Amino acid sequence: MRTSTKKYFNLFLISYLLLAAGIIVFKRTDLFPWIGECNPNGYEDGHFMAYCESAKYGDFEHWAYWNEADPISIDAVKAADILFLGNSRTQYAFSTDAVKDYFKRTGISHYVFGFGMGSLSLVPQKMIQKHGLTPKVLVINADPFFSDRLSGANHQMMRTDHATRWEFSAKRWMQKFQHKACQFSGTPDGLSNLMCSGRNETIYREPEHGHWNTKYYRPNKEIPVRFTDSLKWFIDESTGYAEQFIEQVGIKKSCVIVTVTPQSKTPLLFAYELSKKLGVIFIHTKLEGLKTIDDSHLDNDSAERWSEAVLQKAAPYIEACTAES
Repeated sequence: MRTSTKKYFNLFLISYLLLAAGIIVFKRTDLFPWIGECNPNGYEDGHFMAYCESAKYGDFEHWAYWNEADPISIDAVKAADILFLGNSRTQYAFSTDAVKDYFKRTGISHYVFGFGMGSLSLVPQKMIQKHGLTPKVLVINADPFFSDRLSGANHQMMRTDHATRWEFSAKRWMQKFQHKACQFSGTPDGLSNLMCSGRNETIYREPEHGHWNTKYYRPNKEIPVRFTDSLKWFIDESTGYAEQFIEQVGIKKSCVIVTVTPQSKTPLLFAYELSKKLGVIFIHTKLEGLKTIDDSHLDNDSAERWSEAVLQKAAPYIEACTAES
């Protein structure tokens, strides 16, 4: 073997062994995040991994948006005329082709800016302030939404210590490495088994419009939607936080639309009475045969039908508010 060839072979061998050793360390310790248990099949069209049901990976999207880790996502949020706000039920209900088709047809920019992990209004409120967002219309899923509560994931996204920054930077790097490793046909079998065989429940997110891809998340149990008058006791508290939210965002109440996504216990009356107290628009529609995957989140077919029906009712308000500018 020639000296130069032997040199390159040795460098390759050492690099491969170091990489393999590093991956084994990541996988076998709780000190580092590990992505190998996460389903790697949702990176198409530039999507990034928002969440993985794994104690060693977990949430990524909160930190990514707060710290502007994905420039495409942040630029798209800043440019959006209309923001859809709420929790994971918002993401399921409005991450649909019906939503994309409406805004493509009208030329109005939108972003589905809900968050999972128990996030409520304080998260988008802080995001809007930090990133200087100026939406012309808000569509808010009040089920309920307005609160001063922050979940563990919310607190973590705002931490500035070195350990947190390192952890989430590592999560971001792992996504890029997993995507390339699982795409490349020449990836060694051992590395492919470590990085590409994960099947834990995983959610991906589209940077351009914020839509979730839930294809690799929970199976559909097809649980029928029902309606309830629960949560009426929460009206006064929600109204106070909502007034603060609307004032700080600086948006006219005539351009704030409140709705409530159907679930197994849809608090329809609560959302309606809240909208009356606030003096904002309330839009909802009851459709036959709506189902959730898990008591809480609409399945794909139901979300398509419901989001299309809501947008038909909301269209005059959306187009009037966006036309004013």
